[in-house]
Amino acid sequence: MYIKNFVSKMASLATIIALVVGASIVHVELAYAAALSNLSDTLSSVKANTLSDHTIQFVTPSGVTAGQNISITFPVGWNLGNLSTTSVDFATSTSATCSGFTDALVSNTASGLTWGISTTSQSLTLTSGTAVIPANRCVQIEIGGNATSQANGTTTYTNPSTATTSLISVAGSFGDTGIISVTILTDDTVAMTGTVNQSLTFTISTTTIYFGTLSSSGAKFASSTNASGDSTETIAHTLGVSTNASYGFTVTVRGQTLTSQQNSLNTISAIGASIASSTVGTEQFGIRATESGGTNVSLSSPYSFSTSYGYGATATTSSTFAVGTGATGLSTISLRYVTNIAAITEAGTYAANLNYVATANF
Repeated sequence: MYIKNFVSKMASLATIIALVVGASIVHVELAYAAALSNLSDTLSSVKANTLSDHTIQFVTPSGVTAGQNISITFPVGWNLGNLSTTSVDFATSTSATCSGFTDALVSNTASGLTWGISTTSQSLTLTSGTAVIPANRCVQIEIGGNATSQANGTTTYTNPSTATTSLISVAGSFGDTGIISVTILTDDTVAMTGTVNQSLTFTISTTTIYFGTLSSSGAKFASSTNASGDSTETIAHTLGVSTNASYGFTVTVRGQTLTSQQNSLNTISAIGASIASSTVGTEQFGIRATESGGTNVSLSSPYSFSTSYGYGATATTSSTFAVGTGATGLSTISLRYVTNIAAITEAGTYAANLNYVATANF
Protein backbone atom coordinates (compact mmCIF):
# COMPACT_ATOMS: atom_id res chain seq x y z
CA MET A 1 0.00 0.00 0.00
CA TYR A 2 2.78 2.34 0.92
CA ILE A 3 4.51 1.61 -2.37
CA LYS A 4 1.30 2.30 -4.34
CA ASN A 5 0.84 5.66 -2.63
CA PHE A 6 4.45 6.57 -3.29
CA VAL A 7 4.15 5.68 -6.96
CA SER A 8 0.89 7.59 -7.25
CA LYS A 9 2.40 10.67 -5.66
CA MET A 10 5.42 10.53 -7.93
CA ALA A 11 3.20 10.27 -11.00
CA SER A 12 1.21 13.28 -9.88
CA LEU A 13 4.41 15.23 -9.29
CA ALA A 14 5.69 14.33 -12.76
CA THR A 15 2.42 15.51 -14.28
CA ILE A 16 2.69 18.84 -12.44
CA ILE A 17 6.29 19.32 -13.52
CA ALA A 18 5.35 18.56 -17.12
CA LEU A 19 2.54 21.10 -17.02
CA VAL A 20 4.81 23.74 -15.51
CA VAL A 21 7.56 23.07 -18.01
CA GLY A 22 5.04 23.10 -20.87
CA ALA A 23 3.57 26.33 -19.65
CA SER A 24 7.08 27.81 -19.35
CA ILE A 25 7.92 26.78 -22.89
CA VAL A 26 4.78 28.48 -24.18
CA HIS A 27 5.60 31.70 -22.36
CA VAL A 28 9.24 31.98 -23.51
CA GLU A 29 8.48 31.71 -27.25
CA LEU A 30 9.68 34.95 -28.98
CA ALA A 31 8.69 36.58 -32.30
CA TYR A 32 11.98 37.43 -34.06
CA ALA A 33 12.12 40.13 -36.75
CA ALA A 34 13.13 38.82 -40.16
CA ALA A 35 16.29 40.11 -41.85
CA LEU A 36 15.86 42.13 -45.02
CA SER A 37 17.88 41.01 -48.05
CA ASN A 38 19.25 42.59 -51.23
CA LEU A 39 19.68 45.92 -49.44
CA SER A 40 21.21 48.80 -51.38
CA ASP A 41 21.25 52.58 -51.53
CA THR A 42 22.38 54.02 -54.85
CA LEU A 43 23.36 57.69 -54.53
CA SER A 44 23.66 60.18 -57.35
CA SER A 45 26.81 61.47 -55.65
CA VAL A 46 28.98 60.15 -52.81
CA LYS A 47 30.95 63.38 -52.44
CA ALA A 48 31.05 64.87 -48.97
CA ASN A 49 28.74 67.83 -48.25
CA THR A 50 26.96 67.40 -51.58
CA LEU A 51 23.28 67.13 -52.43
CA SER A 52 22.44 63.61 -53.54
CA ASP A 53 19.45 61.55 -54.63
CA HIS A 54 18.88 58.10 -53.12
CA THR A 55 17.47 54.90 -54.59
CA ILE A 56 16.93 52.46 -51.72
CA GLN A 57 15.98 48.84 -52.43
CA PHE A 58 15.42 45.78 -50.25
CA VAL A 59 13.46 42.53 -50.19
CA THR A 60 11.07 42.04 -47.27
CA PRO A 61 10.63 38.38 -46.32
CA SER A 62 7.60 39.15 -44.12
CA GLY A 63 5.83 41.77 -46.20
CA VAL A 64 3.79 44.71 -44.90
CA THR A 65 0.22 44.55 -43.68
CA ALA A 66 -2.36 47.34 -43.51
CA GLY A 67 -1.44 50.05 -41.04
CA GLN A 68 2.21 49.07 -40.70
CA ASN A 69 5.12 51.35 -41.54
CA ILE A 70 8.65 51.29 -42.94
CA SER A 71 11.23 53.68 -41.50
CA ILE A 72 14.57 54.71 -43.07
CA THR A 73 16.95 56.28 -40.54
CA PHE A 74 20.15 58.14 -41.44
CA PRO A 75 22.96 58.67 -38.92
CA VAL A 76 23.75 62.09 -37.46
CA GLY A 77 25.76 64.04 -40.01
CA TRP A 78 23.27 63.64 -42.85
CA ASN A 79 21.11 66.68 -43.56
CA LEU A 80 17.75 65.51 -44.86
CA GLY A 81 16.43 68.99 -45.63
CA ASN A 82 12.79 69.85 -46.18
CA LEU A 83 11.49 66.77 -48.01
CA SER A 84 8.14 67.05 -49.80
CA THR A 85 5.88 64.18 -50.80
CA THR A 86 6.58 64.87 -54.48
CA SER A 87 10.25 64.09 -53.80
CA VAL A 88 9.51 60.50 -52.76
CA ASP A 89 8.56 57.60 -55.03
CA PHE A 90 7.50 54.36 -53.31
CA ALA A 91 7.22 51.24 -55.43
CA THR A 92 7.15 47.45 -55.21
CA SER A 93 7.91 44.67 -57.64
CA THR A 94 5.87 41.54 -58.22
CA SER A 95 8.64 39.27 -56.94
CA ALA A 96 11.89 39.27 -54.97
CA THR A 97 13.62 40.46 -58.14
CA CYS A 98 14.20 44.20 -57.93
CA SER A 99 12.79 45.10 -61.35
CA GLY A 100 9.44 45.89 -62.94
CA PHE A 101 8.36 48.23 -60.16
CA THR A 102 4.85 49.63 -59.76
CA ASP A 103 4.60 53.04 -58.07
CA ALA A 104 2.20 53.60 -55.18
CA LEU A 105 0.51 56.86 -54.29
CA VAL A 106 2.11 58.84 -51.48
CA SER A 107 0.80 61.78 -49.48
CA ASN A 108 1.23 63.46 -46.12
CA THR A 109 -1.39 61.14 -44.61
CA ALA A 110 -1.99 57.43 -45.07
CA SER A 111 -5.44 56.76 -46.49
CA GLY A 112 -6.64 53.64 -48.30
CA LEU A 113 -4.03 52.61 -50.84
CA THR A 114 -2.16 55.91 -50.39
CA TRP A 115 0.94 55.69 -48.23
CA GLY A 116 1.58 58.47 -45.74
CA ILE A 117 4.99 60.13 -45.47
CA SER A 118 6.42 61.62 -42.28
CA THR A 119 9.92 62.86 -41.55
CA THR A 120 12.18 63.75 -38.66
CA SER A 121 15.59 65.36 -38.76
CA GLN A 122 17.16 61.96 -39.48
CA SER A 123 14.41 59.65 -40.76
CA LEU A 124 11.76 59.04 -43.39
CA THR A 125 8.73 56.89 -42.52
CA LEU A 126 6.15 55.50 -44.94
CA THR A 127 2.92 54.25 -43.40
CA SER A 128 0.30 52.07 -45.07
CA GLY A 129 -3.39 52.88 -44.97
CA THR A 130 -4.95 49.71 -46.29
CA ALA A 131 -2.18 48.84 -48.74
CA VAL A 132 -0.47 45.48 -48.37
CA ILE A 133 2.92 44.28 -49.60
CA PRO A 134 3.07 40.47 -49.87
CA ALA A 135 6.03 38.56 -48.46
CA ASN A 136 9.23 38.27 -50.50
CA ARG A 137 8.68 41.39 -52.56
CA CYS A 138 11.28 43.99 -53.48
CA VAL A 139 10.62 47.52 -52.24
CA GLN A 140 12.10 50.62 -53.86
CA ILE A 141 12.17 54.11 -52.36
CA GLU A 142 13.47 56.96 -54.53
CA ILE A 143 14.28 60.18 -52.71
CA GLY A 144 15.04 63.50 -54.39
CA GLY A 145 15.23 64.62 -58.00
CA ASN A 146 14.91 61.03 -59.22
CA ALA A 147 11.33 60.87 -57.87
CA THR A 148 9.12 61.58 -60.87
CA SER A 149 5.96 59.48 -60.54
CA GLN A 150 3.82 62.30 -59.08
CA ALA A 151 5.90 65.36 -59.99
CA ASN A 152 9.52 66.33 -60.53
CA GLY A 153 11.18 65.83 -57.17
CA THR A 154 13.70 68.12 -55.52
CA THR A 155 17.05 66.96 -54.17
CA THR A 156 17.26 67.91 -50.48
CA TYR A 157 19.41 65.22 -48.82
CA THR A 158 22.98 66.42 -48.19
CA ASN A 159 25.80 63.95 -47.61
CA PRO A 160 27.91 64.19 -44.42
CA SER A 161 30.45 67.01 -44.43
CA THR A 162 33.46 64.69 -44.24
CA ALA A 163 34.46 61.37 -45.74
CA THR A 164 32.94 58.53 -43.72
CA THR A 165 31.16 55.19 -43.85
CA SER A 166 27.53 55.51 -42.72
CA LEU A 167 25.10 52.81 -41.66
CA ILE A 168 21.54 53.55 -42.80
CA SER A 169 18.96 51.47 -40.97
CA VAL A 170 15.71 50.09 -42.33
CA ALA A 171 13.09 49.13 -39.72
CA GLY A 172 9.51 49.92 -38.72
CA SER A 173 6.40 48.25 -37.40
CA PHE A 174 6.36 45.80 -40.33
CA GLY A 175 9.02 43.93 -38.35
CA ASP A 176 11.81 43.28 -40.81
CA THR A 177 15.13 45.05 -40.29
CA GLY A 178 18.36 45.68 -42.13
CA ILE A 179 21.41 47.91 -42.46
CA ILE A 180 22.81 49.60 -45.59
CA SER A 181 26.44 50.73 -45.63
CA VAL A 182 27.23 53.86 -47.63
CA THR A 183 30.74 55.24 -48.14
CA ILE A 184 31.15 59.00 -48.53
CA LEU A 185 34.30 60.30 -50.24
CA THR A 186 36.08 63.63 -50.12
CA ASP A 187 35.56 63.79 -53.88
CA ASP A 188 33.84 61.31 -56.19
CA THR A 189 34.74 63.01 -59.46
CA VAL A 190 37.52 61.80 -61.75
CA ALA A 191 38.69 64.67 -63.94
CA MET A 192 39.64 63.66 -67.46
CA THR A 193 41.08 65.67 -70.30
CA GLY A 194 41.70 64.93 -73.93
CA THR A 195 42.68 66.94 -76.97
CA VAL A 196 41.33 66.68 -80.50
CA ASN A 197 43.81 68.31 -82.82
CA GLN A 198 42.52 70.80 -85.32
CA SER A 199 42.41 69.50 -88.85
CA LEU A 200 42.06 71.00 -92.30
CA THR A 201 42.73 69.21 -95.55
CA PHE A 202 42.74 71.04 -98.86
CA THR A 203 43.59 69.54 -102.22
CA ILE A 204 43.60 70.67 -105.85
CA SER A 205 43.28 67.75 -108.25
CA THR A 206 45.53 69.37 -110.86
CA THR A 207 47.29 72.73 -111.10
CA THR A 208 47.57 72.97 -114.89
CA ILE A 209 44.62 73.46 -117.21
CA TYR A 210 44.38 74.43 -120.90
CA PHE A 211 42.16 76.56 -123.10
CA GLY A 212 44.13 75.97 -126.30
CA THR A 213 43.62 78.35 -129.22
CA LEU A 214 40.84 80.86 -128.64
CA SER A 215 38.41 81.96 -131.34
CA SER A 216 35.75 84.63 -131.59
CA SER A 217 33.50 82.12 -133.29
CA GLY A 218 33.04 79.84 -130.30
CA ALA A 219 33.52 79.53 -126.57
CA LYS A 220 36.42 77.55 -125.16
CA PHE A 221 36.35 75.61 -121.86
CA ALA A 222 39.46 74.74 -119.88
CA SER A 223 40.56 71.11 -119.66
CA SER A 224 43.19 69.37 -117.57
CA THR A 225 43.57 66.53 -120.10
CA ASN A 226 43.20 68.24 -123.48
CA ALA A 227 45.87 70.79 -124.30
CA SER A 228 43.62 72.22 -127.03
CA GLY A 229 40.83 72.93 -124.53
CA ASP A 230 37.21 71.84 -125.06
CA SER A 231 34.43 73.35 -127.12
CA THR A 232 31.81 72.07 -124.63
CA GLU A 233 31.72 72.68 -120.92
CA THR A 234 33.81 70.25 -118.89
CA ILE A 235 35.10 69.94 -115.33
CA ALA A 236 38.63 71.28 -115.49
CA HIS A 237 39.65 70.18 -111.99
CA THR A 238 38.33 69.83 -108.45
CA LEU A 239 39.06 71.23 -105.01
CA GLY A 240 38.72 69.03 -101.92
CA VAL A 241 38.11 70.42 -98.44
CA SER A 242 37.50 68.74 -95.08
CA THR A 243 37.86 70.09 -91.55
CA ASN A 244 36.77 69.57 -87.95
CA ALA A 245 36.55 73.32 -87.37
CA SER A 246 33.46 74.27 -85.38
CA TYR A 247 32.76 77.25 -87.61
CA GLY A 248 33.61 75.58 -90.88
CA PHE A 249 35.85 76.95 -93.59
CA THR A 250 36.18 79.54 -96.33
CA VAL A 251 37.70 79.04 -99.78
CA THR A 252 38.84 82.14 -101.67
CA VAL A 253 40.32 82.73 -105.11
CA ARG A 254 42.67 85.52 -106.12
CA GLY A 255 44.41 86.30 -109.42
CA GLN A 256 44.33 88.42 -112.52
CA THR A 257 42.22 87.41 -115.50
CA LEU A 258 43.84 85.94 -118.62
CA THR A 259 46.64 88.37 -119.54
CA SER A 260 48.85 88.64 -122.60
CA GLN A 261 52.38 87.46 -121.93
CA GLN A 262 53.65 89.85 -124.62
CA ASN A 263 51.84 92.94 -123.34
CA SER A 264 50.40 92.93 -119.83
CA LEU A 265 48.02 95.73 -120.78
CA ASN A 266 46.13 93.31 -122.99
CA THR A 267 43.66 91.16 -121.06
CA ILE A 268 40.52 89.14 -121.63
CA SER A 269 37.86 90.89 -119.58
CA ALA A 270 36.69 89.05 -116.49
CA ILE A 271 32.92 88.67 -116.20
CA GLY A 272 33.08 90.19 -112.73
CA ALA A 273 30.93 89.71 -109.62
CA SER A 274 27.71 89.93 -111.65
CA ILE A 275 26.94 86.70 -113.44
CA ALA A 276 26.63 86.29 -117.18
CA SER A 277 26.02 83.45 -119.57
CA SER A 278 28.62 82.48 -122.15
CA THR A 279 28.35 84.93 -125.07
CA VAL A 280 30.28 84.14 -128.22
CA GLY A 281 32.13 87.11 -129.75
CA THR A 282 32.36 89.02 -126.45
CA GLU A 283 35.47 89.01 -124.26
CA GLN A 284 34.72 86.91 -121.20
CA PHE A 285 36.56 84.97 -118.56
CA GLY A 286 34.51 83.26 -115.88
CA ILE A 287 34.09 80.27 -113.59
CA ARG A 288 31.16 78.30 -112.29
CA ALA A 289 31.23 75.39 -109.83
CA THR A 290 29.20 72.65 -108.19
CA GLU A 291 29.71 71.01 -104.78
CA SER A 292 29.10 67.49 -103.49
CA GLY A 293 29.73 65.42 -100.37
CA GLY A 294 30.11 68.17 -97.82
CA THR A 295 27.99 69.06 -94.80
CA ASN A 296 26.53 72.58 -94.69
CA VAL A 297 28.74 73.74 -97.55
CA SER A 298 27.60 76.33 -100.06
CA LEU A 299 29.14 77.98 -103.10
CA SER A 300 29.31 81.74 -103.18
CA SER A 301 28.06 84.07 -105.88
CA PRO A 302 28.96 84.51 -108.71
CA TYR A 303 30.24 80.90 -108.91
CA SER A 304 27.16 79.03 -107.74
CA PHE A 305 24.82 79.29 -110.74
CA SER A 306 23.90 76.36 -112.95
CA THR A 307 24.38 77.98 -116.37
CA SER A 308 26.05 81.34 -115.70
CA TYR A 309 29.61 82.33 -114.89
CA GLY A 310 31.47 85.01 -113.01
CA TYR A 311 34.88 86.02 -111.72
CA GLY A 312 35.03 88.62 -108.97
CA ALA A 313 38.71 88.49 -107.99
CA THR A 314 41.69 90.51 -109.14
CA ALA A 315 45.44 90.17 -108.83
CA THR A 316 45.26 91.86 -105.42
CA THR A 317 41.72 91.17 -104.25
CA SER A 318 40.35 87.79 -103.15
CA SER A 319 36.84 86.61 -103.89
CA THR A 320 35.00 84.18 -101.62
CA PHE A 321 34.43 80.97 -103.54
CA ALA A 322 32.83 78.55 -101.05
CA VAL A 323 31.80 78.54 -97.38
CA GLY A 324 31.25 75.76 -94.85
CA THR A 325 29.42 76.61 -91.63
CA GLY A 326 30.63 73.68 -89.52
CA ALA A 327 32.77 70.58 -89.43
CA THR A 328 32.54 68.58 -92.61
CA GLY A 329 33.84 65.48 -94.27
CA LEU A 330 35.26 65.74 -97.75
CA SER A 331 33.57 68.46 -99.76
CA THR A 332 34.36 68.22 -103.49
CA ILE A 333 34.07 71.41 -105.52
CA SER A 334 34.08 70.91 -109.31
CA LEU A 335 35.15 73.92 -111.42
CA ARG A 336 34.33 74.87 -115.02
CA TYR A 337 36.20 77.70 -116.77
CA VAL A 338 34.90 79.55 -119.84
CA THR A 339 36.60 82.02 -122.17
CA ASN A 340 35.25 84.01 -125.11
CA ILE A 341 37.10 86.59 -127.18
CA ALA A 342 36.07 89.32 -129.55
CA ALA A 343 37.24 89.64 -133.14
CA ILE A 344 39.50 92.52 -132.11
CA THR A 345 41.04 90.84 -129.05
CA GLU A 346 44.78 91.43 -129.28
CA ALA A 347 46.89 88.54 -130.47
CA GLY A 348 49.23 86.91 -128.02
CA THR A 349 49.70 84.09 -125.54
CA TYR A 350 47.34 84.58 -122.61
CA ALA A 351 47.83 83.07 -119.18
CA ALA A 352 46.70 83.48 -115.59
CA ASN A 353 47.69 82.13 -112.21
CA LEU A 354 44.82 81.75 -109.79
CA ASN A 355 45.48 81.17 -106.08
CA TYR A 356 42.89 79.11 -104.20
CA VAL A 357 43.15 79.28 -100.41
CA ALA A 358 41.17 77.30 -97.82
CA THR A 359 40.92 78.75 -94.33
CA ALA A 360 39.51 76.82 -91.37
CA ASN A 361 37.37 78.80 -88.96
CA PHE A 362 38.15 77.28 -85.55
